[in-house]
Amino acid sequence: MNATYKNSRRVSDVAFSIDAELNISDANRGFLQLLNETDGNVNLARFLDDADAAHLRTFLAHYNPKNKTHYCIISLLLTGHPLACILHVSQKTGATYTIDLQELSYAQELMERTILENREHTSLLNEFDAHFVLYEGGKFKLRNTKDMTIDIYRGDRTDFVIFFTDFFKVSAEDDGTRATLNALFDDLEAGVSGKQYRLLLGDSSSIMVKTLRSAARNSSVMQALVMQPHVRLSNNSTFSEKLDGLTELYNKKTITELATKKVNVSKTPAALFIIDVDKFKDFNDNFGHAFGDKVLVVVAKVIREAVGDMGLSGRIGGDEFMSIVDTNDEETIRNIARAIKQGIQWNMRASDPEQVVTCSIGIARAPTNRDTYDELFELADRALYIAKMRGRNCYIIYKPELHDRLLIERQQSDRNTVSGKVYMESALAEMSILGAIMHKEPGYIEKSLEMLREYMTVHKIAVYTQRGAELPWQTAYVLGKNDHDIRIDYLNSPKNDFFVYFNDYHFFHMDNINNLDTMDKKKFHMYLNDNVASTLEILWQDGERKVLVCLDIYKPARTLPRHTIVFALMTTKLISQGIFATMER
Repeated sequence: MNATYKNSRRVSDVAFSIDAELNISDANRGFLQLLNETDGNVNLARFLDDADAAHLRTFLAHYNPKNKTHYCIISLLLTGHPLACILHVSQKTGATYTIDLQELSYAQELMERTILENREHTSLLNEFDAHFVLYEGGKFKLRNTKDMTIDIYRGDRTDFVIFFTDFFKVSAEDDGTRATLNALFDDLEAGVSGKQYRLLLGDSSSIMVKTLRSAARNSSVMQALVMQPHVRLSNNSTFSEKLDGLTELYNKKTITELATKKVNVSKTPAALFIIDVDKFKDFNDNFGHAFGDKVLVVVAKVIREAVGDMGLSGRIGGDEFMSIVDTNDEETIRNIARAIKQGIQWNMRASDPEQVVTCSIGIARAPTNRDTYDELFELADRALYIAKMRGRNCYIIYKPELHDRLLIERQQSDRNTVSGKVYMESALAEMSILGAIMHKEPGYIEKSLEMLREYMTVHKIAVYTQRGAELPWQTAYVLGKNDHDIRIDYLNSPKNDFFVYFNDYHFFHMDNINNLDTMDKKKFHMYLNDNVASTLEILWQDGERKVLVCLDIYKPARTLPRHTIVFALMTTKLISQGIFATMER
């Protein structure tokens, strides 16, 4: 390697002044080192071929500060070694041009310089396990040399020092070690490079840390190389053991440990998110585990991007994820939750347009709600439960004044269920409805529909009929809230296919109509304008005659239990048979 590279600073540090004939003046030390010259009063043409010299003279002669073009590309001939550069004119004063250099062949120069400057590091990395600490934009990150693309941990200084001390087993009780540790992080924040620190560990061994400035051009990133002697790469546990193999987020053990330290030890404001894929078992059962895995990978990607540098995320169950975020600001939390919720829908629609995947999110905040991890997780889990109760595809930020009453009522309902009260009441109600249908007394259809509405605890039931494929739909019954119809225009519009989302068994259950926002804007607003949040729509057919029964739930959204859907299918079939009989007359 020639002296030009050995002694030079980064090319982007080179600056000098030049006139239209390429005579140089006011060259800085970086310029002299680059050209291996001691006299700054030289002509740049000495280091250019004839074509580049002529090109540069023409560029300078026509240079105008008001023009957008302030760059000229040339190749410097350095001891026979060409270096392609961009000359940037930063100022023109009279006949003198102030220039700084930006290199094009940066990768080669960087590689050669790094090998020279860090030869000892290269050999150490081949021998020992090593980690890098990166400091940028007020955040610290820890990475392993085995995979420099993945953050083992990231956070502000307070959190990071706690993690760093625990991760490397640094002897924090030792006054000298604690002072050295503080000096290390002071220098990283101040951008001081080239310093070495030795930290005592709890087992009386030590680690060596050296600060470096990132080699990337114009970068403000600081690095600290952490080396642990006597720990061979082949014998050391890898960072990959901390990751979930499918999603590449943290596994349950790791994310739980990190979240526990952040909440219990750091005591900094944080929000705990629990994210659950809605009806994930159905995807596995209906489309296979390969599709289920695809869903989980997409969900993990969306969570990782939504959380970004603000926190850490992991997979804590089959279809359940957790994130710990460095804020308890409600608006920021809402933005992250919305990004996750909407991102999952959009990303899955992009990769598989036929499938709609949604998620429910429960969120609790520290220290607003609780100041220990276990209590915070319990509240986030409660919030997730409420999100599921409200129809899924939503997020709930736990607030005791809003949500404790809901949980108490639910617990009371659960106690009634366990005691058998609910089962007995349901059985008697179903028998009454079936009895009214079977006796077929005058007005029994409307009476049966009203009884069904009360039993299903839905706000409205609307029934529509069609006597033939070419004939229009008609409104037969509208029972319940507002008592007005919202579907007839949509049903009779030739531009709409009302039944496009019905399944092979001719019914459609949407437990949160927000899902339609990205699928069918017109139908979404049809429901929204009437405050409908959830719906069950059932189509029965006898030849060309059709009966459509729609059960609507107003806000807040909620899902219908499976057994009530089964009962609704059975009773509406019987009621439809009665309606078909009236259509014959």
